[in-house]
Amino acid sequence: MSDIYSQTNFQNIVLTVLACVVLAVVVWCIYTFIRAIFFFIFSSAKEENKKKGRNSIRFMIVGVILTIILLFLIPSVLKRMNVSNSDVYSPKNIFNKAWTVMTTVFDIGNFIKKSQVNNQYNGNMYYPTTPTVQQPTTNGYQL
Repeated sequence: MSDIYSQTNFQNIVLTVLACVVLAVVVWCIYTFIRAIFFFIFSSAKEENKKKGRNSIRFMIVGVILTIILLFLIPSVLKRMNVSNSDVYSPKNIFNKAWTVMTTVFDIGNFIKKSQVNNQYNGNMYYPTTPTVQQPTTNGYQL
């Protein structure tokens, strides 16, 4: 969680955007593949549904190819434009950043548990450790 509060630079922003594009393409490819399987299984010998399934697989393959071209084209374009630190935008760094983004997104589920543990060590717990017992009163005066 400390990464959110830390200072960032332009290279990290560009890497994060490229990583999000890669993750979006991966999710889109998985959806398209499941959609194509659905069309093939439930086609009921209808050629129209089989054609939709084949087109889904074609679009998935085109998306993967365009993403691979994007990953290898961006570093070379940035080097030709004489961008400083253009070696930061390598495909390996993009995939590492995509992995970091993905683990951060899936780690949000543990956010509450981690915050409770952190508050426990800070001495500020959510729930009192000892129950409070109220004294019986009569007419507002304590017995």
